[in-house]
Amino acid sequence: MDRITEEQIGRLVKFVYARISGADSLREEEARRTTTALRLTVDKQVAAVRYYRASPPESAAVSEVHATASWNLLVAIAQIWRDHSEFPIDSAIETFEFDAENPLMPAS
Repeated sequence: MDRITEEQIGRLVKFVYARISGADSLREEEARRTTTALRLTVDKQVAAVRYYRASPPESAAVSEVHATASWNLLVAIAQIWRDHSEFPIDSAIETFEFDAENPLMPAS
């Protein structure tokens, strides 16, 4: 997470929010609910990343795994629109892979 800059976080978050901002204009209830769920998911991932970034050093290690997972999920959501001309390729980088047998630990 330390190699991801605040600028990269901001660009990726702005890009994703811009893609899902049209929920209010959708007419079908199903589409509105799906977009609302996506927005809620993104909000929670952004909050976890921001929480980690603001954590004091003594508690940062505990929140780093959650922040990393949240960032990786946010990147995956952004990649839905990877063909978009404004896709922030330099921001949409994953932090690391997870070990399949122990998903709370980084792959070695």
